[in-house]
Amino acid sequence: MQFTECLENEFADKIALVLGGSSGIGLGAAALFSRRGAKVMIIGHDDSVARATAQISSVHNCVEGFQGDASEEAFMRHTIAKVIAGYGGIDILVNSAAIHPMGDVTETDVAMWDRAIAVNLRSMYLNCHLTIPSMVKRGGGVIINVASVQATACTKRVCVYATTKGAIVSFTRTLAVDFAQKGIRANVVSPGSIITPMQEYFANLNRREGQTVEDVYKQFAKPVPLGRLGDVAETAELICFLASPRGGFCTGGEYVVDGGLIAGLRLY
Repeated sequence: MQFTECLENEFADKIALVLGGSSGIGLGAAALFSRRGAKVMIIGHDDSVARATAQISSVHNCVEGFQGDASEEAFMRHTIAKVIAGYGGIDILVNSAAIHPMGDVTETDVAMWDRAIAVNLRSMYLNCHLTIPSMVKRGGGVIINVASVQATACTKRVCVYATTKGAIVSFTRTLAVDFAQKGIRANVVSPGSIITPMQEYFANLNRREGQTVEDVYKQFAKPVPLGRLGDVAETAELICFLASPRGGFCTGGEYVVDGGLIAGLRLY
């Protein structure tokens, strides 16, 4: 991932908590926050947390990782309490954890529906529910929730994934309205096709014999007006902009980073 070299200290003395920060867009955001001076806490569900923490801390500022199920209230209460006790509070909250099951409403069984709602929505609710009181005491903060262009226009067989992403947009608007007077801003970043481990997984699912992942990426890029897939670093830059004073008048908004994907109609 390549980041711009400027603004290296813009998050000095800030505490950032990134849910889903051990891979993909969450990892990119965590790394960039750290590079620009923040102390960064990562929450993830598997041992990728340890690898991500080691990767970032080897070259950047203070990073600490927490492994567990973010949809479990007890784990989240313990983790957030530990962060607040250890660092004095949380200034920036990024919610980027998600799973992406495939299926229409008849193919999506109850267990998968409930799990996607838990990972994609309940974890975000818990993180905000438990963190915002600390933000209020500190005089404000910033929340950035990661949704998807599937919140606006969806492909086939993404029933529960698109449902959760649409809900994230509405949920974020409630945060912006309810807590603006407390000094808290809340925004949504909705990526399109970004090269992440999730994108690689779907590329492998769609790869025909003799094709490489890069060949599939080229196919995925055909509907994108800019003619390519996005990079994690580009999405992380947007997240960091919205978290910074440079985005100080932005709240309640959805910011799409998709190369123009949902701006046009592909008829031919």
